[in-house]
Amino acid sequence: MANPAVEIVVETRRCHQVVSILSRESVLVVDCEGIALGVEGPMTLLQICTYSGDVYLFDVQENQELFSEGHLKIVLESDEILIVADTVLKEHKGRLLVSSLDLQALCQKYSSCKKVSAYKEQIKIQYSKKEGCFWAKRPLTDEMKSVAIGEVRALIPEVFETQKRLIENNVLQEKFHKRVSRTVKFYIDDEVRKQRFQRKIDIVNEIIDSIDEKWDADNTFSDISNDSDEFEALKEIEYTEAGKKSAFINRLKTESIMSDLNELDDNITRGERNYEVKWITFSSLTKLCDHPNATVSRLAKDVKYKLKDIKSEEIGEKYGIEAELKHLTKCEKDVLRSLNIKDTDDQRFSKNVERLYWLLTKHDIDNNCEKKKEMSSQWQHGITNE
Repeated sequence: MANPAVEIVVETRRCHQVVSILSRESVLVVDCEGIALGVEGPMTLLQICTYSGDVYLFDVQENQELFSEGHLKIVLESDEILIVADTVLKEHKGRLLVSSLDLQALCQKYSSCKKVSAYKEQIKIQYSKKEGCFWAKRPLTDEMKSVAIGEVRALIPEVFETQKRLIENNVLQEKFHKRVSRTVKFYIDDEVRKQRFQRKIDIVNEIIDSIDEKWDADNTFSDISNDSDEFEALKEIEYTEAGKKSAFINRLKTESIMSDLNELDDNITRGERNYEVKWITFSSLTKLCDHPNATVSRLAKDVKYKLKDIKSEEIGEKYGIEAELKHLTKCEKDVLRSLNIKDTDDQRFSKNVERLYWLLTKHDIDNNCEKKKEMSSQWQHGITNE
């Protein structure tokens, strides 16, 4: 058997040919890379792997027409593509709130070997801490290609076959396909996205109410398994909402917050490279500074001050003079907004940080002006109609 192929696709014509090949496949693994990937951050690379292990790296940064003229969009919208089923399997066992596993954890759970690229952690540190535009670099380095290929090949065939067998053994095919359909709609339909968020809030409240009704008031947050719905619900609920439930729930939520703050503080103090804590963002620290519990408030302010220093230094190192706002993560933008730079020659910060701060300030002012214009237009339209 020939070794699986790897091809970088840049030309629209070749993309059209590859899409024709992929349309005949029943199983595809899809992943993507980008800069601050999300609502604003641009995708720069799309990886698709066939069941036999052939990998196509679509360079959508170099040619954005690959989605439209290259017909790549058709492959991504196909109902025949299967995605991993860990969430469905967990829900079948009774879980209501399910956190997604990262790739390494997924491979460890559903396969007998570790197939993620050895470069993965090294590169993650490089693009998250040192080089903000890492996935925009061209040409792709061997390390970049290794990670991109490993992200998709890791799931074929063992992870896929194991999940497929579990889905079939538990007669979950119909539920699985419905979940796939809902997941696709989540990313393309605002109304579906709102419904999903509201449903999650309702589930969190149901679980919290159940804790309040059934648990002994002597229980502490440390008694709760971190692989449970109760743990997830206490992390998800806002502290202001927890305070409305009961003194017991308020205490558990406060203990949960203190646990996260202490973990983040310890990570920063030890100089950990991966210091982030999942449940604590910079914006959440800002909110916690106003927490009614004096201990929480004091620690949140202290950690926020430390994190602001670290992040502002990282921003200065990560981004060059050509960096755009779309390259920044939400956390980095929140940090920049908190800096309160007074002039264009503030010696406390690097030139890169100053430049991005003023770009963001202008962007925010422009956005606010546009919103005011829209509100004024709507008001005038309403007066005219009356």
